[in-house]
Amino acid sequence: MDKVIFVTLMMADKMEKRHFPVENDSLTEYSGETYYAINSVLSNSIEKGDNIKVVLLETNAGAQAGKKNAQLFIDELNSFNTAGANISYEIITSEFINDKAKYKELYKKLVSNFSEGAELYADITFGIKTLPILILNAMQFGEKFFDCTIGNVIYLKTEFKDGVIVDGSQCIFDLTPLYMLSTFTNNIECSSGERAIAALDALFEE
Repeated sequence: MDKVIFVTLMMADKMEKRHFPVENDSLTEYSGETYYAINSVLSNSIEKGDNIKVVLLETNAGAQAGKKNAQLFIDELNSFNTAGANISYEIITSEFINDKAKYKELYKKLVSNFSEGAELYADITFGIKTLPILILNAMQFGEKFFDCTIGNVIYLKTEFKDGVIVDGSQCIFDLTPLYMLSTFTNNIECSSGERAIAALDALFEE
C-alpha cells in the first residue's frame, strides 16, 4: 500500500526518547520509547510491499537542529522497518512566512507527493502554526482528487514547568476525528443552515 506521512520537525536541540501513552483507545500504544510520536503509531503497521513516502517539514530558523532531528526520525522509522517496506524521505524547508506566493509554493510541494488511493498520516506536533493548516488542507486535497484515505492525524501533548517537561505529561492525541469533522463540513450539501445542523446532530449520534 502507498502511504504518505507528513511530519513537522522539532526545531530545538536535545530531543529525547520517551514512552508516549495514547490518550484513548483509538490507537495501539507502543510499549517502547521513541523520539517522534508518529513512529510509535507506525511501529507495528509497516508491512512488506508498502511504499512509504515521508515528508519532513522544517523551518529555516532552526535548520541546524532540524537536520539533526530529521536524521533521528529517519533512523528511528528505518529501525521499525523489519518487514522490508520501501521508504523514501523528503525534507522540505520553509520560512516563517506570511506571503501568498510562499504558501502556494509549499502547498504544491505537499500535494505533489500523493498517489491514487494512498493512505495519509500526519504528525503536527512541532513547527510553526501555519504548517498544520497547510498539511490538513493538503490531505483533504488528496482525499478529494486522489481518492486517498486517512490513517491518523496525531499531536503530542506536552506540559512544561520552568521550561522542563513535566514527567508523565506527554501523551498522543488522535486528532483524526477532528480532521473528519472538518472534512464533513467541507463536503456536506444542505439547503439551509437548519438542515446542516440536523445532519451534524445525526453525525454526532453515530
